Amino acid sequence: MSYFDDEGANGMDFSLEEYRTRLRRTQEEMAKHDLPVLLLHQPENIQYLTGLDAGAGFFSYHAVAVPSHGDPVLILRDVEIPAAHVTSWVRSHTSYADSFDPIRVSLDAARSALEGLGLAGGRVGVDEHSWFLTLERWKMLQALLPNAAFVREPRIVDHLRLIKSPREIDYLRGAARCVEAGIYAGIEAVTPGITERQLASTMFGALVSAGAEIPLSGVITSGNRTNLLHGSYTDRRLERGDTVYLELSGIHQHYWARLMRTAVIGQPSAQQQRIAETIIRVQDEAIALMRPGTPASMIDRACREPLLATGLRKTYTNRSGYSLGLNYRPSAGELIRDFVPGVEWVLEPGMVFDMLMMAAGMGFSDMVLVTEQGPERLTSTERKLFSCNCESSNEG
Repeated sequence: MSYFDDEGANGMDFSLEEYRTRLRRTQEEMAKHDLPVLLLHQPENIQYLTGLDAGAGFFSYHAVAVPSHGDPVLILRDVEIPAAHVTSWVRSHTSYADSFDPIRVSLDAARSALEGLGLAGGRVGVDEHSWFLTLERWKMLQALLPNAAFVREPRIVDHLRLIKSPREIDYLRGAARCVEAGIYAGIEAVTPGITERQLASTMFGALVSAGAEIPLSGVITSGNRTNLLHGSYTDRRLERGDTVYLELSGIHQHYWARLMRTAVIGQPSAQQQRIAETIIRVQDEAIALMRPGTPASMIDRACREPLLATGLRKTYTNRSGYSLGLNYRPSAGELIRDFVPGVEWVLEPGMVFDMLMMAAGMGFSDMVLVTEQGPERLTSTERKLFSCNCESSNEG
């Protein structure tokens, strides 16, 4: 176990006080669940508690050991030590080098961290839900720590992350500005003859210019491809009369924004206009209900039931909204709070959601912050079916 010097950590995204508050709240929850130590693997939770920004390096084994008293210990690949020095306030760490047996050496570093804390025996709370705690790693942990009793931790840090601090909300606002730039660029570029790939290039370029971080991802479909919920762009050329479905992520300081809009090439038909106005009306009415203390099930019903009643969809099996915040792929959402039938949680100030609604090849979404005064949209792109000009671009 080694310690960083007092310099460095000047690239932290939050103040030391905010990180200390997060740690204190985590340890208070640990005491309630009789957990002497947590061993966490989810990149969001590692970064939330320690500040460590390993970027794409999280593909290798990283974890944080959080004792019920005292400071955490970072477990990381040795090439990420400079990143820890700059971005994290945590000074104590164990590290490992690349090896012909990477699973063993990386998990041996985790063992060393727990032994250094004197907590290698007894109850160890583990984030069994983590994408990054693979079955292979889990088995090696058990083999290397035979005296530990691994128990499922109740997603302590995940739930703390749901209520955003003022600085987190600032980052989400920045992400929202990025994603809006991408969507606006796409709407401006939609013309007959352009390919979905050319459209993607324009949109991603606008995202980057607006300050968005990698990864760049989005759903860009047109014509009969708009029924693909997560369809990527292709070489299909846009045609007059096409519906064009645009959904992008904008990322700022690892905080994700999401925005969805629909456009029609040429003058929308009366039916297309009616469909768009219906979706937007139903969603507006549901978002207006998003106040502190409101049951999530009520919001979900307000989205789901009126839309089904219109006949625009025969079934509505997907979620109508999900929480947003600090995030790493593969999902744009936090996967902590979803609006689906039967949920029992309630809305609280500081929660942020992507509220989405799709039907008949059209879709609209916005980011919503729950405040004491009610819902606030963090994305401000006009809520309408956009009509794009029919001047040919690359047509023929």
